[in-house]
Amino acid sequence: MSITDTPYKVENTINTFTKKRSEFQSLKLHEAIDWEKYYLMFISHHSTAIEGSSLTTTESQLLLDEGLTPKGKPFEHSQMEWDHYYALMFVAREAEAKRNITPEFIQTVAAKVMHGTGQEYHVAGGDFDSSKGDYRKIGVFTGQTSYPNFQKVEGMVKALCEDLEKKMDKVNTAPEIYDMAFDFHYDLVSIHPFADGNGRVSRLIMNYLLMYQGETPAIIHKEDRQEYIDSLKESRETESSQPMRKFLYNQQIKQFDRQIESQRSGGKDIFLTFLD
Repeated sequence: MSITDTPYKVENTINTFTKKRSEFQSLKLHEAIDWEKYYLMFISHHSTAIEGSSLTTTESQLLLDEGLTPKGKPFEHSQMEWDHYYALMFVAREAEAKRNITPEFIQTVAAKVMHGTGQEYHVAGGDFDSSKGDYRKIGVFTGQTSYPNFQKVEGMVKALCEDLEKKMDKVNTAPEIYDMAFDFHYDLVSIHPFADGNGRVSRLIMNYLLMYQGETPAIIHKEDRQEYIDSLKESRETESSQPMRKFLYNQQIKQFDRQIESQRSGGKDIFLTFLD
């Protein structure tokens, strides 16, 4: 699946991103004790909130750090966060080990994401289990968007991974690395290979690619959910990666700004920099 660039320019956004990234790295905030731990919690909180989790940031932290399930919230939402967090920790370890992205790896990540909330399906296309990372054997829709026929999914994911393998060692600059990760996320979620969890899995693989290359994982903030959806829709309609890329770069700028400002204003406790 290819997406061609259009006059939808993102140069100014990328320049701002590059400057903020350099400033963030110069402050060495990512070297603080427990920064990675809480950053991964923060990513998990926002990724699952985008998909419907009602937990607050503090409730997520207490759940993931201390095992305290929030009262008055659906248990399924806590399960979503647990599963995503453990999938993200798995992805971080595998990125450090420099494991190649294969269809089997993507299915393993999907199984971890859907471990506690997936289910068996018995449909006309055949039986499959979303909690085991099986590809879907049904048609899927989100709003007015339809996705490829399930019979094409396996071949499309395989081709996507093969194309990625050719690019992995050819990216050098930070924008090249982020572009590659952002585009893979877009292509995978556009295939929608699973019955559920496609957004979470696609964002996890995006962050796998960033961590593999030594870059800061990306966050898509829950309060910007609709803008995120709109950017994906615009990229599909224009057959261009630029709307989606611009949105995702701005999300990173937002997060870098948040942590830089916190440091400048007196250096809060590391977890407080991630609170709503």
